[in-house]
Amino acid sequence: MTKDIFWIHDKSLNMKILDNLNPQIRPVFIWDDMYFKRRGYSLKRLVFIYESLCALPVEIIRGDIIEILLVLNPKKIKALYSVDSEIVNLTSRISEKLNVELIKPKKFVQVSDKFNFKRFFNYWNKAKKTAFLNNGLPNA
Repeated sequence: MTKDIFWIHDKSLNMKILDNLNPQIRPVFIWDDMYFKRRGYSLKRLVFIYESLCALPVEIIRGDIIEILLVLNPKKIKALYSVDSEIVNLTSRISEKLNVELIKPKKFVQVSDKFNFKRFFNYWNKAKKTAFLNNGLPNA
C-alpha cells in the first residue's frame, strides 16, 4: 500500500487545487485513451488537457484509470467532486474497491442552487455579477 493519492481528472485541472496539498499526498493524472475515446474528445481538447497538466506538478501515468489505481493501491484516493456523470460513475466504481474521499471545490460564482440551469445564456446573466469579484464572492 502506498501513500495517499490525489487523483487529478480532466474536470479538475486547476493549479489552486495543489497549492495547499500535503506533500505526503502524491498528485496523479491517469491518461486513459479509452476514457478519452468514450468522451469523444477532439485532438484540440486533448492538447489542452496535456498542456494544462504540463503546468501542474503532477505525475502522468498512461493506462486504464481503475487498473492503475488498483496497482498503486493507495490508503486513500482524494479527488475533486464533479457533477459530470462520467466522473461520478468512474468515482463510484473506484470507491467499490478503494477508499475515495471527494472534495467539493469552492464555487466560482454565487448563484442560487434553485436557479434553472437549462441554458448557458440565462446562467451567465446571473453568474457574471459575481464571477470576477473576490474569487467569485461579492464584496463584503
